[in-house]
Amino acid sequence: MPISQTTITGSVKTPDDQDAAITGVKFTLSGSDYEAGEIIAKKVVEADVTTATGDFTVTLWPNDKGIEGTTKYTMAFTFDDGSSVTSLKDIYVRHSDTPKSIEEIAADNKLAGAIKGFTVQIITAAQYAALNPKAPNTAYLIKG
Repeated sequence: MPISQTTITGSVKTPDDQDAAITGVKFTLSGSDYEAGEIIAKKVVEADVTTATGDFTVTLWPNDKGIEGTTKYTMAFTFDDGSSVTSLKDIYVRHSDTPKSIEEIAADNKLAGAIKGFTVQIITAAQYAALNPKAPNTAYLIKG
């Protein structure tokens, strides 16, 4: 049975606003979990990278689809000079049918910490108006 997937996009810049010449972006799942009768194994997933621009795209299993739901991903970047950055914050990927930017993932993580115990749903004002009834324990974030 197929498992859920979410596409993440991003770009790496230097502090002086230059495109970072990345040669690799790796996402490592922190542990195993279960979804749709399948074991989701701890594994490194490598992103598709455009070295010249620092852009990357990766398709990951969303952590919130797990039975436990407690896994996260660590990120590591490798640059064309051979250096790497591995001490980035862990990210928790929530399921999305449309691609999400790495910034949106980071914002989702920060927001989830601020409203612990609630489910966050990002919808348009029209979608919110059409909801009847509104779900309890759900924080609705209206996008413009």
